[in-house]
Amino acid sequence: MSNRFKAAAALALAAVLISIPAAAQEIPSETWMGLYLGQAKIGYARFLIDRETFQGKPGYRLDSASVVRLLALGVEVEQTLDTAVHLNKNFEPVYQMFKMSSAGHTTTVTAVFRAEEIVAEVTSAGTKSARRIPIPAGSKIVGDDTFLPPTVKLKVGDKLSLKWFNPLTLSLDDLQTEVLRQEELKLGEEAHQAFVIKTVTPLGEITCWQNEKGDLLKVVALMGIIMLREPKEVAQSIEPRAGNYVPPSDLAVMTSAPTATEIPNPRQAKYMKLRLLGLRDRTLVVSDGRQKVGYSGGEKPVAEYEIAASEPDSSRAVSLPIRDAGMKEFLAESPYVQPANSEIAALARKIAGDEKNTCTVTSRLRAWVNSNMAPRGDIGIIRSSVDVLHAKTGVCRDYAVLYAALARAVGVPTKLVAGLVYWKDGFYYHAWAESFVGEWIPVDPTLSSNFVDATHIKLAEGDATAMFDIVKTMGALKAEILDFK
Repeated sequence: MSNRFKAAAALALAAVLISIPAAAQEIPSETWMGLYLGQAKIGYARFLIDRETFQGKPGYRLDSASVVRLLALGVEVEQTLDTAVHLNKNFEPVYQMFKMSSAGHTTTVTAVFRAEEIVAEVTSAGTKSARRIPIPAGSKIVGDDTFLPPTVKLKVGDKLSLKWFNPLTLSLDDLQTEVLRQEELKLGEEAHQAFVIKTVTPLGEITCWQNEKGDLLKVVALMGIIMLREPKEVAQSIEPRAGNYVPPSDLAVMTSAPTATEIPNPRQAKYMKLRLLGLRDRTLVVSDGRQKVGYSGGEKPVAEYEIAASEPDSSRAVSLPIRDAGMKEFLAESPYVQPANSEIAALARKIAGDEKNTCTVTSRLRAWVNSNMAPRGDIGIIRSSVDVLHAKTGVCRDYAVLYAALARAVGVPTKLVAGLVYWKDGFYYHAWAESFVGEWIPVDPTLSSNFVDATHIKLAEGDATAMFDIVKTMGALKAEILDFK
């Protein structure tokens, strides 16, 4: 498997897991935490809450800064994440800045909180894209997904329904927080009496341990990623040390869906039937003209897929322009896909030429992206199509984002797809696209042909942020291949 098939969504998960500030009762307060994946240390985070005057009004500021180093298919990926949340005197967010950087690339998300909406802006490679998110009446919005204002005095049995702006998905997420119990927690040689607090988010559960003062002691997030309170000098030490070195775990391998059956030539597979075990989120069960899915939920959910793949048929394709009003969403500008950008638009027109057959146009665009992009597996953040075009390097997500922008620029409705693809010993997380040519067809710009094999399993579709929907499944799935041709 080439680096083009990087499990990009798995890498972006780190940005969700470690943007967690200390819910400190004492102000000012600073907390340092080490980050662990299994027995291996993968990074550290610093959290700070302090008083401030922002825009001439008194309030508070939540700061977090972190460094994460992970392996994904043998390539080391480093991310740095910085968040600043400005709160009013009632601990309600007023303004937020979230910045993620990796391998020389940076994406910044800012959010202005108003009475009835959040105005978010994404900046990547000098481009800016805005999105407005409505705030339902009566919402209680907090500054981060585990932050409880110091005015909240914890007791076992407390339940809170809150909302939090997620800078990755650009959405206002529901949070269900519950104080489960009190227990003793040992950190090194020290024992602490701690409240155990569970927060259910759309991406999964986060469990925190904090003492009566509100100091954060431990966090358990998805896939076994753990945060532990440590002294500053211990937290910041993530280089391997002689005598206690633990090889880092490979995140892409850890999050893959293993299977016992080998497919010798997966890129040529025209048919596959399989069971996917552990898919608990019914919204990720997607049936369409290419893949048919039967689903049974319960304690042991099973999704049974039957996927048939074929070459696109240009003789059945519609011609440009496509005037269907229902396709407007898939031609529009979005925070990471910029078809109206002058560079994107000019390049797309050059590649498409005078061709009007949508199937032929998609083939030309896919071939250009595949030929002109170079795989680079150490970029662990989501980037704009303009950033990708300038660099011409990236992971599967970047290939798909650039292709989508080019396709939309010449009037071919296109959406982003996230799911699984077979490689070597199992199914790994992957991103590709779908374009409407009279019917929706898969287009995988990481491939050197128009044929998208039947081992591509779609779990989510939509815009670039839809790719984060699959985060909750990572590390939880197993596959049983029943048949393939």
